[in-house]
Amino acid sequence: MNTWNTQWKNQWKKTLALGCAAFLLGGSAWGHAAPTVTAASGAAYVENPQDAPMPLPLTEEEISSQQLADAEYMALLWMRTSAEYRALCYQGYNAALMAIDRAQANPVARSGKPLAIVLDCDETVTDNTRAMAASVADGNGRFDAPWWRGTVHEGRSEALPGAVEFLNEVARRGVAIFYVSNRWSEINYEPTVRNLTALGFPSVDAEHILLRDDLKRSDKEPRFDQIAADYDVVVYMGDNMGDLPLYTSGKTRTERNAAIDAAKAEFGTQYIVFPNPVYGAWVSALAKDYMTMSPEAREDFYGKMLTE
Repeated sequence: MNTWNTQWKNQWKKTLALGCAAFLLGGSAWGHAAPTVTAASGAAYVENPQDAPMPLPLTEEEISSQQLADAEYMALLWMRTSAEYRALCYQGYNAALMAIDRAQANPVARSGKPLAIVLDCDETVTDNTRAMAASVADGNGRFDAPWWRGTVHEGRSEALPGAVEFLNEVARRGVAIFYVSNRWSEINYEPTVRNLTALGFPSVDAEHILLRDDLKRSDKEPRFDQIAADYDVVVYMGDNMGDLPLYTSGKTRTERNAAIDAAKAEFGTQYIVFPNPVYGAWVSALAKDYMTMSPEAREDFYGKMLTE
């Protein structure tokens, strides 16, 4: 794996990756100088590449991180540029409004408690793909807890298409909104409040923003139960199965899929899922050691998973 040709290939992958990020980010990757990009293809172009200096050897950890980053480019391109992704965002918000319509039209069938919706923040109403594109341009495809805490603390999340209009319509109808996110409360609460307020989201206060405050557990069920004690939750919305009260935290792929199959009648009505092919519990559920695999082992794993 540590041959000169492999090192060269990985170095040029990083150059091409930065060009891709520059294309997505309008010429810069959050402070990174972009390589020359051809107008026709958006690909990075380097004049006289044979004159470029020999790259320094990459460590296995760097190669592994770059491998993860390479795997995320098409997903990020799709999320940032495709009409299909925008359509799915609108579809999710429309489905939620229809669920609210049904609940308000038939109050006798409800519990009598005030109505509420429960939703995740990231990649459900807020968009972090610009930050992720900058990260993979640096060869970092590991969006771990420290990365998220630092990124969220910058308060640069954008709004997903239709999110601001949707949430303000929910508030106008008198339905409570709860943001249940695994952003770390101690560090990220204030930046989250500032960010959501600047985006124009309603119900941005301590009562309605429930962030993670226990590093030993990431499941959201205790916060769901807290809300359900006082509210009739019409819909749960998120990009990860952990955003729904299905108890999938820490489960295997087989167990996660079984939980989804058992609740299939609720999707599109009580449970609304937003697409996220970049990160989430689905990645860690691929294999216990997926994020720490050697590059060779991960390549073999890809082939096995795609043909099993």
